[in-house]
Amino acid sequence: MLSALADAQKFIIVFIPVDYDMIKIKRLLIMLLPFMGATRVPAQTVLTEQQAVELALKKSPLLNVATLQVKKQKQLQGTSFNLANPDITLESPTGDFMTVGVLQSFEFPTVYIKQGQIAKQQIVLAEKEKTLTEAEVKQQVKTAYLHLQFTNQMLAQLKKQDSIYFIIADAASRQFTAGQIDFVAKTFAATQYGEVHNQFVQAQTDATLALQQLQLYTGITNIITTTPFTKSNNTFLLTEIATDSATLVSTPFIQYYTQKQNIAKKSWQLEKNKALPGFSFGYMNQGAKNTEFPLRLRAGINIPIWFWQYSSAIKAAKTNLQITQQNTLAQQQNLNSKLQQLKSDAIKFQTSLVFYETTGLKQADDLIAASARMFSAGQTDYITYLRTLSDAYNIQVKYLETLRAFNQSILNINYLNGQ
Repeated sequence: MLSALADAQKFIIVFIPVDYDMIKIKRLLIMLLPFMGATRVPAQTVLTEQQAVELALKKSPLLNVATLQVKKQKQLQGTSFNLANPDITLESPTGDFMTVGVLQSFEFPTVYIKQGQIAKQQIVLAEKEKTLTEAEVKQQVKTAYLHLQFTNQMLAQLKKQDSIYFIIADAASRQFTAGQIDFVAKTFAATQYGEVHNQFVQAQTDATLALQQLQLYTGITNIITTTPFTKSNNTFLLTEIATDSATLVSTPFIQYYTQKQNIAKKSWQLEKNKALPGFSFGYMNQGAKNTEFPLRLRAGINIPIWFWQYSSAIKAAKTNLQITQQNTLAQQQNLNSKLQQLKSDAIKFQTSLVFYETTGLKQADDLIAASARMFSAGQTDYITYLRTLSDAYNIQVKYLETLRAFNQSILNINYLNGQ
């Protein structure tokens, strides 16, 4: 591709009108110098995608919040065995003296067991939510990294086009002044350059914004140089991406909703255990001062006779369990649908990439070289030449856009699979 571009540029020099003075010719040659040899740029530190992800994970507020949520649930685990406050009384049972009484109430033992189980499951849920948050941060950073790769490549592509179209437009203007071409050809060349230049200016803005976005995620303030913009190096075959329900159960998204379902089930069991009798035990002296100690003790049972309040709570907890079950199924369907669409898109983009890499890009290079030769030989005019160049460069741009779309689809598939 680069060799064809160089050929085209050399032919552009050939058709400079002979009536140009040496100063004008030198100016044109100076413009072409950047394309005649390798451009040297200051050495910059290359930041890989993995390094960008690691930096972002260290400073992500979202991930910090998820970590604190796990910490909070572990702290709340101590509230599982939450006894009611004891009743302490001071009374005169016989009217002759004052005595102190203490009474402590207890739920049925399985209530505390179930509460402890729910607390543990809440910790697991917070950890799974943290996993989802981490996956989301990774996805954001990888997408920003890919966007910077793409915008930089587009900027380089449009920079070449902008320089070439400027030279052509300038030559056309001079030839029009010399009376060698008509107004339409000169105007068409100027219009084509203006359109390409506008795209180039927009590409500069896009590249700047993409750099700022990645800087925001990683905390790096200097210029970030990415690795080359190439096809995703994932080794899996797209045809082997599983979208069946059995496979999706193991993905972080479904595991999260399955865990919510587990908590709902434990909560339902807890409400049923709350309907069991409670107990009370205490020290209450209702006799004379010399009453023996064993006779001062009190024990009781709390009979849940108001059954309707327990029944309502149990029914509501069971309904909540059914809600979480259906929600899990809905998430499986949604995830299945997204993966199927992404898989289809990735295969489609991959097929297009094969065309561009085996045929399309070579044809674009051939068009650029052949059209330059024909134009230099006077076999085509400005309008035909510029239209051919436009078609050839559009092929190169579409290749870059397809490459980005393919890489993005792979990122999205990995994200939904928890990779």
